[in-house]
Amino acid sequence: SNIYELVNRFVSFYGNAAYTYDGKYMVTGSIRWDRTNLFATGSKYQKKPIWSVGAGWNLDKESFFKVSFINMMKLRFSCGIGGNIAKNFAPYMTAYYNNNTHVGGIQGTISNRPNPDLRWEKTTTANIGVDFSMFRNRLNGSIEYYNKSGVDLLANTNGVPTEGFGFSTYTMNNGKMRNRGFELTLSGDVIMGKDWNWNVGGVLGYNKNKVTYVNVKAPAIFLQFDYPAAYPRVGVPYNAIYGYLWAGLDSKGQPQVYDSEGNIHVSSSPQKVEDAVYLGTSVPVYSGAINTNLRYKNWELAAQLLFEGGHKMRNTNIAYPGLGVTSKDVSKRWRQPGDEAYTDVPRYVPSESKDYNSYSSDLYSKASIHVLDADNWRLKNLSVTYHVPASVCQKFYVKNARIMLGMENVFTLAKSRDVKWMLGGYSKPNYLCNVNLNF
Repeated sequence: SNIYELVNRFVSFYGNAAYTYDGKYMVTGSIRWDRTNLFATGSKYQKKPIWSVGAGWNLDKESFFKVSFINMMKLRFSCGIGGNIAKNFAPYMTAYYNNNTHVGGIQGTISNRPNPDLRWEKTTTANIGVDFSMFRNRLNGSIEYYNKSGVDLLANTNGVPTEGFGFSTYTMNNGKMRNRGFELTLSGDVIMGKDWNWNVGGVLGYNKNKVTYVNVKAPAIFLQFDYPAAYPRVGVPYNAIYGYLWAGLDSKGQPQVYDSEGNIHVSSSPQKVEDAVYLGTSVPVYSGAINTNLRYKNWELAAQLLFEGGHKMRNTNIAYPGLGVTSKDVSKRWRQPGDEAYTDVPRYVPSESKDYNSYSSDLYSKASIHVLDADNWRLKNLSVTYHVPASVCQKFYVKNARIMLGMENVFTLAKSRDVKWMLGGYSKPNYLCNVNLNF
């Protein structure tokens, strides 16, 4: 049996302060100071505080602010440094021991090298925003711009051969990353009446991510393809997709790709890590939602539409025999010389043929033509609700009751049918029926 013990020790001090003057001007501040066994033991890293400050201004309460259709407007600003502790790592060397079945006795294996410089993952954030309400509070919303810079982020670094790590990597505070973007929130009552009411709301977010520093490089090109987050590149997003630059089909219908020097490869795969080019991020650059609720007397119609875009997906529904799921585009495959001018689907080459090339599937599946725009719109929810009148509920000794019929995952729109398939857009909707009684 194995016995495990994990002890996390903290000595922490917290402070918060807030002040409001004349209901118009607000300032806030907070600070945190820690000592813990999860950091390196030196005071250089143990006593670094994390903090934040903020300010707000209720502009609508100023005497000079005389905009009749604006009911409320608040300007706000904040900045500070936040920290994260990775509990899976320690400043000391960690090892595990077990019995050696070959020579007997106990053997030890190092699981993590010592990291005497282990410290906070720190994120410096600055944001400025506006909260507002207009047209007798029928339109409410906020818009905020932010800039987040992460430093001392835990990331891989190449192992040192003299330490016995060779091509392997280990994790240390080795990364820097930046996120910039904005968030917009709106909610409005389009119709307000006794029998009719229509509310529409939405949120839109935009974020641009970039790795600004990391000291690691994939030792082999297949690691760049298979583990891109373990080997990020400076200047591109963290969640990057890499591939070969597509060069079309040759005169025999075989796939071709370029390497980093512009050379065409058809009979073998490029081998240098630089031959894997950045093709986009797998995380949406923008995303949002639109919610609507329409009420007429006791009836209510609600819907939620989600959207996202600016990102990519690697196509797994490829028209190539031998790669698992085969797209119906295989019918557009190369069949005779000259077809390479009209199609990107390679010819079918059985393994018994003298033209068979074992590298073709690797070249084709990792080519840039299979990294697709993943922009999509999805009607996530649609429902109709009937609120049973109070006079009817009283007859059955019920305070209130409602009946709801709905659908989930109603439909998906995407730029291509392959993206729609990978997003599950061809799946049938889920149907819901709900009866709610309150006694």
